[in-house]
Amino acid sequence: MDSQALNARCVELFQNPNVRLRMWNARMFWKVGDQFNVSSDKLTDPKVDLCELEVMLATAALTESQCAAELDKKEPGRAAFIQRQTREGMRPLLRAATH
Repeated sequence: MDSQALNARCVELFQNPNVRLRMWNARMFWKVGDQFNVSSDKLTDPKVDLCELEVMLATAALTESQCAAELDKKEPGRAAFIQRQTREGMRPLLRAATH
C-alpha cells in the first residue's frame, strides 16, 4: 500500500466510533500546526510511522489490520506489541515518520 492510501486508511480508522472513544487528538499523530479540531482533509502530514499507526488504529477500531504482517516482516513482534498495548488501554509509543 502506498503512503497516500495508507494515510487515507489511517484517517478513516481515526473516524471510527471505537477509536473516537479513546479521545485521541489528531495532533498526536499528524502535523496540524496549532489547530485542535482539525478536519480529516487536513490530516496529510504524519508525525508517526503510518504502518504502526494503522496497526494501532485498526486494533482500537476492532478491525483487521492491513499492515501487521508487513510490520512484522520488518521487525518481528512489533505488531503484536502495538496490538497488545492498545487492547490493554494504553497508547504505545510509535516510531517517528520517515519522509
